Amino acid sequence: MVGWIFGVLAATLGLVFLWGVFAPRSQWRALSAWSVSDENAHEPGGAAYGWRRLLCAIGALGVGAVVVVSASVGFAASQTSAPQPSRVDVMWGTPNPAIVDRILTPLNAPPGGLVEEPILGFQSYAEQDGLPVYLDGLKTFAYLGAIDFPGYIGSIPEVGFSALDSADLVIHVAGPVLCVPRQIVVIESDVDVKVAIYYGVPDRADGSVPDNTVACPADSTMTASVLIPIDLQSPLGDRVLTTLDGTVIESVPLDN
Repeated sequence: MVGWIFGVLAATLGLVFLWGVFAPRSQWRALSAWSVSDENAHEPGGAAYGWRRLLCAIGALGVGAVVVVSASVGFAASQTSAPQPSRVDVMWGTPNPAIVDRILTPLNAPPGGLVEEPILGFQSYAEQDGLPVYLDGLKTFAYLGAIDFPGYIGSIPEVGFSALDSADLVIHVAGPVLCVPRQIVVIESDVDVKVAIYYGVPDRADGSVPDNTVACPADSTMTASVLIPIDLQSPLGDRVLTTLDGTVIESVPLDN
């Protein structure tokens, strides 16, 4: 509101000053002639109009300078106050992913009854001197507040250890919020590593089996972002990481 009022006042003053610069006689007749009995007899001389033109020019320049400085300060403030994306935001997006802190036992063929979810990218740590520090700041994946529940992929690491401790890489997955990672397939060869992650709902207490193809669609619009650590038989190295159908999975540079 204050900015709007300032803008109106500045524009009004600017127009008045410009009027005095380009038409001082017209401005005098409109604003001052009414105060004398005979405007023709009391009209100022050329020098007076010259001074009026000079003063109005100075006023116009002053208003313009104030407007420019105010706009510059406002722009700088907006740039400063705008939150800058963090390193994790740039690599994995927002909201930041959670870590699936589980020791995995990969399958060598797709399981039945579960849904393969898209893998959005991966990061390999074979050439790093230890794990990146940013991973320690990520939260552990939980389902309705629980970090261990029936049907969840893998097993809990030993006390004092993390699944990241032995991982060669992590894969990035955004699965349906009401579902959880349940199985993983990893097939290694000399030239590539094929990987797929499968989601489903947790095991139900009554033993009933849900239709995961309905509950956990691969194109869900409500997803939870996770990083899943994978311990390969040997470091990825020059091998290519792909999905089971051979589609290359994008590597996310650590220094991105």
